[in-house]
Amino acid sequence: MCNYKKMKKLGILTALMLVLGITFIAGAASEKDTDTISYGTEDTSKYEVLTNRHTQYVEAQEAKSVLATTGFEEKLNNGTLSVWYNTDMEALRIVDLRSGYIWGCIDDKEEYNLNKKWTSRASSMLYITYFNLEGKEESCALSDNTFKAEYDWEKDGFTCDVSARKLGISFSFAVEIQDEKLTFSMKDESVKETGKSKLAKVSFMSFFGSVYEDTVPGYVMVPDGSGALIRFQKTKVYLSGYSRKVYGNDLSIDKNSTAGNLNGNRTDDYATEENQLSFPLWGMVHGEGQNGFLATIDSGELYTVINAIPAGAENQTVKFTRAYADFIYRCEYNKRVSNSKVVTQPQEEMNQVNPMLTYTFLTGEDADYSGMANIYREQLLKKELLPQNEIDKDGDISLLLHVAGSEVEEGFLSNGLATLTTVEQAEAMLDKLEESGIQNISMVLSGWNKGGYHGASYGTTKFEKKVGSRSEVEDLQKKLEEQGGSLSLVLNLIKANKDQINVNQDPALNATLDTMMETIPNKSLMYPDTYYVRQAKIAEAMKKTFEDLEGFDILLEDMAKYLYADYTINNEKTRDDVRTELIETVEKAKGNLLFDAENLYMLKYASELADVPVSSSQYVYETDSIPFLQMVLRGSVDYYAPYSNLGFYSDASILKMVEYGAYPSFMVMNADNFSLSDTPLENYFSLNFGDWEDEIYDVYGKVNEALQGVKGAAIIDHRVLEEGVYSTTYDNGVHVYVNYNNEDYVTEGGTIVPAGGYEVEG
Repeated sequence: MCNYKKMKKLGILTALMLVLGITFIAGAASEKDTDTISYGTEDTSKYEVLTNRHTQYVEAQEAKSVLATTGFEEKLNNGTLSVWYNTDMEALRIVDLRSGYIWGCIDDKEEYNLNKKWTSRASSMLYITYFNLEGKEESCALSDNTFKAEYDWEKDGFTCDVSARKLGISFSFAVEIQDEKLTFSMKDESVKETGKSKLAKVSFMSFFGSVYEDTVPGYVMVPDGSGALIRFQKTKVYLSGYSRKVYGNDLSIDKNSTAGNLNGNRTDDYATEENQLSFPLWGMVHGEGQNGFLATIDSGELYTVINAIPAGAENQTVKFTRAYADFIYRCEYNKRVSNSKVVTQPQEEMNQVNPMLTYTFLTGEDADYSGMANIYREQLLKKELLPQNEIDKDGDISLLLHVAGSEVEEGFLSNGLATLTTVEQAEAMLDKLEESGIQNISMVLSGWNKGGYHGASYGTTKFEKKVGSRSEVEDLQKKLEEQGGSLSLVLNLIKANKDQINVNQDPALNATLDTMMETIPNKSLMYPDTYYVRQAKIAEAMKKTFEDLEGFDILLEDMAKYLYADYTINNEKTRDDVRTELIETVEKAKGNLLFDAENLYMLKYASELADVPVSSSQYVYETDSIPFLQMVLRGSVDYYAPYSNLGFYSDASILKMVEYGAYPSFMVMNADNFSLSDTPLENYFSLNFGDWEDEIYDVYGKVNEALQGVKGAAIIDHRVLEEGVYSTTYDNGVHVYVNYNNEDYVTEGGTIVPAGGYEVEG
């Protein structure tokens, strides 16, 4: 394997030299004619702003109600919302009395060209999926003859007892209005299964707010990555819509249906994972600045899939853009019945869901994605689910510097250690940065532990002496703190490779009782197999880490990224059990904790967040990227954009940090880049500090100049002023303007925003 890799690298190097030679000759020839060097490309930032990596400029249009209350009876009215009910359709209409706008599912119009089953689903307030006698999925709506529904109406809401004698399934759900909110809830204990059919999932108002093609101006908002909009458009052909489980798939039981997933055969072995759905919510706007709602999952989010389906996706005859939540009581999985055989069947036991879904209605200037973010941030602050960090509002912004200390190195007979950066060399980096005026540095050190980044035994807290002893690392920490910065040690207790754990004992088991792992089908990789550690071992290692490393801040890699149940025999744990235990353990940490994912259940414990996405996943049906995530986080926790030297370095990337209020980050080392070639870090290409030193000064200087005046401030508004020009407003009165275009822009107040630059006002 080793000889093969060297031959491959030699071949690549030869090809590269050939290409460079041809390029040099061509460049020299052209220089004779023009005296300039042409790279054959031009600045693409002016075109990029027209893609879904950015928020698009759309002229405001008036939205008129397409629904009516004809045939409905008013049942509830609290002065803000009015609820109307139709018996035949088992449907609701919600009138926002502040604006008069009417919300609901769809009418049963013939022009929509829907069959009876789709019409029933699209108009009804409730829809269920169940497993029949053969274990196959079927579905029905509340208005179908399958169901009998009995209502008990009260002043502020109603309860509905639902029974399906043929299926042997019955349950109750409740609806309540309070101020501008409408809430659906259902208790698990109300679910009764007396036949052989089994409840699979429940959806409330699955077509609520849906729009037929582009008949209403507006969009659906989903918290995909930084945030995404799906604007209402004409029907197009899509293979699928957006459908993601809150906090990511449960790796123990969920089937990964994502195209190009990490278990798939593909040419790029280093493709990054997709963005997760970090917040349990979605939103919808009918006419920006006019009418909207924010839908939040207040209970049952661990077993909730949020869907945002553009017109034509999944079924060309359904020309509605819609968004809804599926509360998953059961799903199919592969059950092992012998050493060599598995069968696909539904879960035997129901998940503990207790779903609760709340619609908060927005009107006027609050009816846009900024208004949604402000309302959600207020909700999280009230519930104390955001970090309670005391952020210094004076001085320079922070720079995240990830320093690679050591890494395991592949050898012919046995593996060795590549020393990439010693503590002394890290201190020299600090001195150089300080000389250039950069002092507020949040340094995270990986490969500090014995054996290297990917070579250290699982959970070890012993220091690698070739990088630095504990006392030397403590001296580095002291130096950083004296400059106003901090030091964090990187540790991954979720994932491991075969040299870090006992692969027969330590990984978690999935529902099929197989080892929980993922494999990249490339035998030349040093570690093609990645194992997910069982929960009991994670909790034990975390406890030991917090005790042994008391006094150090810790970056817990992947801790907030993966949440999976564990079917280890005699130690089974549900997803809810795992979340509870992780939180209980994290609460015992005595130092600050950093995370590289922003999932809500772990968010309140974060002192800083690394690698925060600054765009959506850019699926073809997502029309815009927005800073929804940043608007929720800003003011409670400092967050850093992806590493600038790992694919996020350009003028447009710097402007994106300024627009999104994100701080810059770099991953560096002292060693030459070829030192990575036989290590698990070989895909990182270029980490040498000297190679990136000037870029660090450049990126940090520009972002610091723009964001220095909004340290610790929350974002309260983000908008597009015109194509390629954006305004971000903070709660301290400061406006930050960003101009991606090639011409200056002048605001209504006379502020000049330079081409390809930014301007700070206030």
